[in-house]
Amino acid sequence: MLNISVRQLHYFLALVQAGSFSRAAEAIGVTQSTLSAAIQALEAELGATLIDRTGRRMQMLPAGEDFLARARDIVALIEELPEHARQAERPLTTRLRMGVIPSIAPFLLPKVLPATAKAFPELQLTVREGLTRSLLESLRSGTLDVALVARPYDLDEFEIAEIGRDPFLLAVRRDHALANRDSVEASDIDDQPFLLLETGHCLREHVMAAIGSKPAQMSGDVHATSIMTLVQLVQFGMGVTLLPQLAIKAGVTRGTDLSVVPYEGKYNFRSLVLAWRTNAARRNEFQLFANHLRSNCLQDI
Repeated sequence: MLNISVRQLHYFLALVQAGSFSRAAEAIGVTQSTLSAAIQALEAELGATLIDRTGRRMQMLPAGEDFLARARDIVALIEELPEHARQAERPLTTRLRMGVIPSIAPFLLPKVLPATAKAFPELQLTVREGLTRSLLESLRSGTLDVALVARPYDLDEFEIAEIGRDPFLLAVRRDHALANRDSVEASDIDDQPFLLLETGHCLREHVMAAIGSKPAQMSGDVHATSIMTLVQLVQFGMGVTLLPQLAIKAGVTRGTDLSVVPYEGKYNFRSLVLAWRTNAARRNEFQLFANHLRSNCLQDI
């Protein structure tokens, strides 16, 4: 039988995060020799070398890379056990750490927060806004419980629940030739100066998938980081863009000279999903929370 302690796993994860024995030892408050002995004992128990110590810099070996993902899962599960035991009879009554992407957070949270406080008054909901890649990494490491993100995106390693579909609409100035159309297709905007969020925002990839290709006249000089900035750029006549209906219904174009026109492309929506680790001890709770979001916060889209 393996004799691996939770402390050894914590030490290994701290070493990976810090990148050196000296920094890791300082971060967790032990001597470097104590840390080194713990890692050596872990390797002996596993029968594999995890870390290459021969060079000036610590290097992770293939066995270490494989063990890292498993160690993170194990530690996350262990840390969830007390909370999971308390929640077995009374779900959604303690803490829930949720990540939300920037193209959803400002438009949906004003509905989610009060509705959740009413439905689950004992729930301690914490929210962190971040880009999809960062939120998914936090799910993997166990520092977030769930993440509210959008597809298309590679989420195969996570369990997900779709909570709604968010259609795209074309935003143009009211004096634009397309402003009075009943709907538009990709071919209608192929020759238009097209505005996108900067690389790293998943909404950029969603919009590019919706129009079927990279826009022919995409502005390389514009690096918007928010939907509000895109709205202002369209307002000043710098181009057109696709906006999610969630943002429009929240009022991003209110008080502007913009018109919005339904977009009828092949992929004319993004899918809003709640994601969590497939082996999460609280997955039944997370599904309950997803059902709550779907029923109480997304009726209007």
